[in-house]
Amino acid sequence: MIVFIVNQRSGNGNGGKVWRTLEKRLYEKEASFEVVYTEYPGHATELAKMAAQKKEIRAVIAVGGDGTIHEVAGGLIGTSITLGCIPAGSGNDFARTRGISTDPLQALEQMLTGEPEVVDTLRVNGEVTIGTAGVGFDASVSQAVNRSSVKRWLKKAVYVWELIRLLFTFQPQNVTVTLDGNRKQVSGVWLIAVANIPFYGGGMKICPEASNRDGLLDICIVRDVSRWKILFVFPRVFQGTHVSHPAVEMMKGTRLEVESSPPLLIHTDGEVIGKTPVKMEIVPNSLQVI
Repeated sequence: MIVFIVNQRSGNGNGGKVWRTLEKRLYEKEASFEVVYTEYPGHATELAKMAAQKKEIRAVIAVGGDGTIHEVAGGLIGTSITLGCIPAGSGNDFARTRGISTDPLQALEQMLTGEPEVVDTLRVNGEVTIGTAGVGFDASVSQAVNRSSVKRWLKKAVYVWELIRLLFTFQPQNVTVTLDGNRKQVSGVWLIAVANIPFYGGGMKICPEASNRDGLLDICIVRDVSRWKILFVFPRVFQGTHVSHPAVEMMKGTRLEVESSPPLLIHTDGEVIGKTPVKMEIVPNSLQVI
């Protein structure tokens, strides 16, 4: 049997509409399934943990955005239960990485016929992360996007809107970065993005080489650059060509620590979880996914 965990509010209500389409097709197929609905932040993790305790369950499929998938993964990490997803959020970067269709019925077919594989996850201050984490400017943008009153109308463009709006108020900071035991000071840091998949922010290719099957963190640091140059570099993120800019430093490793004063916001899979200091590490072969 398959359990569907549905966030009806994801994508400004798109989750509910997507589920109604899926439910009809599942009944037509006479599929064996169960559906539960999220009601509050963190609920999807609780529901996934409950589902994983049932012997007859072979997969748990999240219907929602990256935040919903993030929570479901937190409930399945370390188990033999397969995580699947049907994108219904605003960014859908995990689904994009997995090659999952944006058409709900095609995505459902992929979930029903796909072969599971085991992938890496991140641990960020003890929290499971499936895709990306960030410190600084991108975390501030994520927070603004999640709170935005225009998200319903701008949809995917809301990330660009909030990025430009915050560009003129965010203050870069000096930070201490420790990668696999090697400690260094980095001045004028705008952001530190840590990736297990190439995409974040609704299709930005922040770490083009990132893979959740190589046992490594991919790290992108943007520092010592003016606000106007950020505007020039930013469009290149969608193609991943920003990595050649002098203000961008790319690194790989297995464990990363970031300290700053004053503290900077941290996000995981687009949700703000606190402020620096932060410890991040790769957790190889820790989650089974379709």
